[in-house]
Amino acid sequence: MKLTNKQAANVTLSAGSNTVYLPKTDAQIRAFTVHNTTANPNELTVVVNGKTLVKKTLSANATDVISPLFNQQLQKDEPLTMTGEGVNVLLTVVEITE
Repeated sequence: MKLTNKQAANVTLSAGSNTVYLPKTDAQIRAFTVHNTTANPNELTVVVNGKTLVKKTLSANATDVISPLFNQQLQKDEPLTMTGEGVNVLLTVVEITE
């Protein structure tokens, strides 16, 4: 088994649902930080394979570490999607390859 650290996403979310990461192999979340760039509170939702795992309100201009998803397993082709227009996302994963 080979483990590869990878910055999986460094994006700003647009309106609606955004696919932030679609693993090509099994993976595990290692770091997950978000920053609300707007002047207003923003609703953030994180969904993995159709299941809502995080739903929270980010204060205006706030940064938050999404620690409940540290070590979250992601299966190959299992999309990680998010909503929260104007939120910057920094996601690091370990991809498990052979």
